Amino acid sequence: MVRRASRPALHCDPARLRAERGRPLILGHRGLPGALVENRVEGFLAALAAGADGVELDVQLAADGVPVVIHDSGLERTTGQPGRVADVGSGELARLGVPRLETVLDVLPTEAVLNVEIKDFTPRDRGLERSVVALVKVRKAEGRVLFSSFNPLALARLRRLDPALYAAQLTAPGYLRALRLGYLRRPNAVHPHLSELTPARLAAWRRRGRRVIAWGADTEKGLAEALAWDLDGIITDRPAEAVRLAVGPPG
Repeated sequence: MVRRASRPALHCDPARLRAERGRPLILGHRGLPGALVENRVEGFLAALAAGADGVELDVQLAADGVPVVIHDSGLERTTGQPGRVADVGSGELARLGVPRLETVLDVLPTEAVLNVEIKDFTPRDRGLERSVVALVKVRKAEGRVLFSSFNPLALARLRRLDPALYAAQLTAPGYLRALRLGYLRRPNAVHPHLSELTPARLAAWRRRGRRVIAWGADTEKGLAEALAWDLDGIITDRPAEAVRLAVGPPG
């Protein structure tokens, strides 16, 4: 019988961090949306001040090949300006309020966990993963960075760069095909939408040794439901409420 090679220990392992805290990780989705503009440094700092263990953020390449932190491919919704992220340099994007990833890594405290979502849905390697991983390694931030993507090919590129990187297959209702394709590439983690969780799915992921962090728990009822599951973490628009429910009232 041919045995599969054992996987290396993860640089950043939410299961270990969960065990240390005695509860799932709480990550602010794009920072602290609703109160502040998403994917901005001030929103990330506000989420941490509210008690979150870290934040989730979105990364794509600016026109000059620099990784920047923004969700949409277009600029209008969060900056009020027309145009596409891929057509604008990182300096101009910074003036519009879109931070470079290196700025976020430098400003956020080193104990904060960063879930970096790779926003690239194409099969072609455009260099985003290489640029992001190189930056993370220069900043010696491997121990606090989780990666996720809806694109299983992006995850495969990450794992080729460093097999010890945490690389999670993101899914959403309607995206289970991506998850099945991702299974062919043996992701070490899954980030499902809360609505996709079932006892059978969670048990199957656990049997395969996968870490599981759910997103979409954005109401008090949803947070209570998420905390009842066997999860390593929760990505939420309401990190302060999540921490309160997970930890309990002060004193």
